[in-house]
Parts: sequence; structure tokens; C-alpha cells
Amino acid sequence: MTRQVHLRVIGRLDTGRVQEGTVTIRRDLGLVEVRPLRRRRSYILPLSAVAEMVVSRVVRAELAERAKTKRLGRAARRSAR
Repeated sequence: MTRQVHLRVIGRLDTGRVQEGTVTIRRDLGLVEVRPLRRRRSYILPLSAVAEMVVSRVVRAELAERAKTKRLGRAARRSAR
């Protein structure tokens, strides 16, 4: 029995612009397939690679938020002098 999930998504799939596409998750093989709408090419990635990309992006966003908070704190202290 193949365990697949097909999802319609909207996002930046293979170009810089927002577009629609299909994501197929094959749980039995541990693969994610992304196919932008009206394109022949599909991108196939292991689930572990997708998880690494997600975690990396979240960590970078958290670090950027901390740096921004730190920068704003410094600016507030300098203006209070």
C-alpha cells in the first residue's frame, strides 16, 4: 500500500514569483515531490533534506530577530544618554 499525500500549494516554487503547484509526500519512500503548475519538471527531495531546510530557515529567522532586538536596544540606550 502506497502512502501518498497530494497537496495543492501556492508559494515560490521554482521562480522568484508566487505560483501554484502540487506537492506529493510519499511517506513509504520518505520523499517529497514538488511540481509547479504548468511545468514538466518535478523536484524530488528526501524528507530529511526538507526538514533540514525548514530548521535552518527557522534558526536564521530567530537569529535575525535577536540581532534586531539587540540593535534596537543599543539605539535606545544611546539616545537616552
